[in-house]
Amino acid sequence: MTMKENFGRKLLQVYGRTLTPVLLPLPKYGLLNMNLLVPLLISWLNGRISFMREHENDPDLQLLLENSRKRGEQRAKDINLDTYDYAALADTIEPLSLWRIRMEYQGLIDPDTDYIIEPHELKEFPKAQHTFRICVDVPNMEGRLDEPETRLVEDFQGLPKSSDVLLFIKKAIALPISCFRPALPSMLIITHQFEPHRAVLAPFLSSLPSSKFTWEIESAEMAEHMGQIQYAKASHFYGQHKADGERHKEEGNIAFRKGDRKGAIAAYTQSLRRFEDAHCQKVLEEDKKAVMKLMAMTIANRSAAAVLPGEGQDIELAINDGKKAILANPHYAKGYARLAKAHHANGELSEAQEALAQALRLPELENEVGLVDMFIDLQTDGKGLPENDEEFEAFIKRLLEEDKESVERVKNINGLWRKRITEREV
Repeated sequence: MTMKENFGRKLLQVYGRTLTPVLLPLPKYGLLNMNLLVPLLISWLNGRISFMREHENDPDLQLLLENSRKRGEQRAKDINLDTYDYAALADTIEPLSLWRIRMEYQGLIDPDTDYIIEPHELKEFPKAQHTFRICVDVPNMEGRLDEPETRLVEDFQGLPKSSDVLLFIKKAIALPISCFRPALPSMLIITHQFEPHRAVLAPFLSSLPSSKFTWEIESAEMAEHMGQIQYAKASHFYGQHKADGERHKEEGNIAFRKGDRKGAIAAYTQSLRRFEDAHCQKVLEEDKKAVMKLMAMTIANRSAAAVLPGEGQDIELAINDGKKAILANPHYAKGYARLAKAHHANGELSEAQEALAQALRLPELENEVGLVDMFIDLQTDGKGLPENDEEFEAFIKRLLEEDKESVERVKNINGLWRKRITEREV
């Protein structure tokens, strides 16, 4: 089976339908069915990217996306948006066709890691910026706008300026993603968020063929109504993705208890993808926090699975997941415990102790019995606090006075650990 045939078969497995062939010449691989690319790109831009997540290293997929990227770059070079003849697109206008331009806040995003950063994490990620996404929704293949396809999407660091919005609209018309052709709708709806940009947008939009094309910015009342509809939809998908994530998480737990590392990691990974999908929905902040806690638990569980002894042990994944679990929920004790265990399994005693010390410095975790027990276990090489008075005094002196690294590590730790070494509660 050739590369293009094999990839076509995979796509049909995902989308479950036969597509009318539209052949596209590729220099290296001959003719490629272009309609195989269309649902892939649309699904990607709408967030339904499970297939690509699972096949991100597939050379067929990489080839397809790379060629799509190159075509997009070439189109951008060939088209001058300032001199483009937008009026010539009048013949592309279909009666009752509707586009809707909207903007969504994506959160504080670190450009180096693409992590969504909480405000209290800004010291660790100083480059993080408020990020906004503008999308153009168009009816899907069934003509429905309640589950739209995306004609164009673009992210902006900071609120986009009027000139940015105008340029985006021009791109949506003349330079959409490669599965769409340059076109105009009969009606362009722009959400109420863009009202401050009206003065800049109006001259261009009013210059388009007025006999077939109209546009308007939503009123505040319409924006509120649409917001209610979108929230109801987001809540539905949030619940669906969250439930799927919890189901996969339990599958991972079952595999972990059986010692099935590969199965556990696969299930936890699926769980995280569903939780990510849930977190992306525009729901209440408390709902987002709830799913972030579930993500922290699942990442920590995957770390524990990765460090299971035997062939295939993945210490690097275990360490990275321990760190990610802490980022997802800084007050989740098991995140620190998983990170410490991974470092210890890698022979990194100092790093393991520091992971636990980091947790015990937090007032919320300073009395966590499990963390304190692990910390003392590492400090005493698994022997526990000395029962002999002379040995105990020597241990404390080394810990709090002589060993500079240890002195620095424990100086801000209070709570149960401090009580244990003070009162010798073994």
